[in-house]
Formats: sequence, C-alpha cells, structure tokens
Amino acid sequence: MTYLAVFESDSWRLESEELAQALAHDWPDAQVEIADPGSAGSEVRAVEWQYPSESGDLEGYSHADGKCIYLEGPISVVADFVVWYRGLVDADVQVVFCDDAYSFDGIVPAGATKEEVLSIAE
Repeated sequence: MTYLAVFESDSWRLESEELAQALAHDWPDAQVEIADPGSAGSEVRAVEWQYPSESGDLEGYSHADGKCIYLEGPISVVADFVVWYRGLVDADVQVVFCDDAYSFDGIVPAGATKEEVLSIAE
C-alpha cells in the first residue's frame, strides 16, 4: 500500500535539497537520491530514498512540486516518517495523511506523535 503525507500551500514548499539534507542527517541509514532535472521521472519524483528497518524496508519519494511524500512500507515505519516530515513543514501549513485509495485520511497536527498518525490509519 502507498501512503501519502501531503499539503496544500501557494506560498510554501519543501525544497528537494532541504528534504535530501534532512533525510541524510536524521535517517543516516537511508539511501537518498535526488533526481537530475530533465531525467526520466524527474517531473514527478524529486527525491527518492530507501530505509532499512527491523520491521521491513521503507521506500519513499517526494513529488517534484515539493508538497507531498509517498511512502511504501510497514505502517509503523511509515508513521515515523510522517511524524518526521510533519516537523519539516511549517506549523501553519495543514498536512494530511492518507493512503493512495483514500480509504482513510486525517490531519497531522504540528507536534504529532507516532500514535496519533497511526490512529488516522485505523
């Protein structure tokens, strides 16, 4: 299943370089790759990463518009990444957590906990 953390804002976005640096700093075991502009898929995927965990591997990527991350992996690891991502997004910007089928969705408040994110997916 693919999970999304997404926000709408006309005035704010998370730049690819900032996301890649934060991933490298906060998730040192992650393999992070920034797409080359003009390469195949770069109009959709800006930053891609893989993170190994005891619960299972997580694959993620950010949308080129800087307003969404897509995550595939165990929900417990996904929730950790959503909490972390929420901390990168300005507090006054509303972040929504959902799955690709929109079978659930909810707002992730600034300062959210992993348990709060998991409760959205229940």
